[in-house]
Amino acid sequence: MSFTGGLGSTEAEIQEAISYGVIKMNIDTDMQYAFTSGVRDYMGEKADYLKSQIGSPDGPESPNKKYYDPRVRLRQGELLFVERLKKAFEDLNNVNTL
Repeated sequence: MSFTGGLGSTEAEIQEAISYGVIKMNIDTDMQYAFTSGVRDYMGEKADYLKSQIGSPDGPESPNKKYYDPRVRLRQGELLFVERLKKAFEDLNNVNTL
């Protein structure tokens, strides 16, 4: 059985579905949102550094390259993606099962 539309389901609802024999739960929307949240949060936290290449709260001549490097903000998305994936594994009783 597949649990479609799991978005917004409580842990209790997920556990109930598992007890009925559900073996697959779609989590793509949650994963996309987690990734986007990581990027969004980074952009918000570093907004003052992302306004120009040079000049920031650290000083008028301070370079900002390390803040606007896309690999940095994408990494933040990846980190939240991994956290959400771990949560899904826990919710679905799929931790250390192999």
